[in-house]
Amino acid sequence: MIKNLVWKESKHADFIEFLVAFIDDLNDQADEGAVVLVEGARDSRALLDLGYRGRILTRTSLARSRITASLQDARSVVILTDMDKEGRKLAARYISFFMPLGVKTSLSERRRLKHASHGVFLHIENLSRFSPEVPELRGLRARMRV
Repeated sequence: MIKNLVWKESKHADFIEFLVAFIDDLNDQADEGAVVLVEGARDSRALLDLGYRGRILTRTSLARSRITASLQDARSVVILTDMDKEGRKLAARYISFFMPLGVKTSLSERRRLKHASHGVFLHIENLSRFSPEVPELRGLRARMRV
């Protein structure tokens, strides 16, 4: 029992470290003109709570506004749909939609997240449970660099 608890705590800490690096990578891509596309407002809120500071589009924001206006100045779109069946279908639909428009899309971040979570987190919105721990780790890492 203790062995399992230690393993879970270790995996939890590893995943938090991954999230910090993952959000940093997304922020770097956003600085280069990338836009993140998620399914809904709760997914968007989870990314913002984790420290993402770039532009986020949701499925509903794409439906409400013209695509060209939503993607104005975007160099690429990072597709971060959920890891469930519906999310996979949406990701495929988005790729086939953006490709003829000449918009560069990426699923690699979605794959990285799925791999790092070992399939435990199927929904982007569930990442918000880590939001209290991520800024703390980010601050600790910043102090260690000085």
